[in-house]
Amino acid sequence: MLEGNFIAVKSELLIRHIHQFMNHKVNYSILTDYIWEILQDWQRLHIVDNNIASPKEQVFWYLLFELQIQDEVSLLHDKELNAKLDHCILFLQGQLDMPDDCIGIRPN
Repeated sequence: MLEGNFIAVKSELLIRHIHQFMNHKVNYSILTDYIWEILQDWQRLHIVDNNIASPKEQVFWYLLFELQIQDEVSLLHDKELNAKLDHCILFLQGQLDMPDDCIGIRPN
């Protein structure tokens, strides 16, 4: 399954970028550039099936789009948002159950 491998690899790299951003080791533009890189890589796979393959994929897309729509200040300082993003990250790492209300969809 091409999608599953993509999500597994990109999840690890996305989490690394998020941690670096939150620890002020990379700036916001690097984080947003990486999000666009993920979307471009997904587009290159030419996957036409819009069905989410797994809960992990659903949370991955939710996390990616949430990062894309939030501004830098919110990502750094909104405690409720940070708690939600942290839960998503820990789920992707296999440390927590799936977070509530994380409805991610595949980009098309």
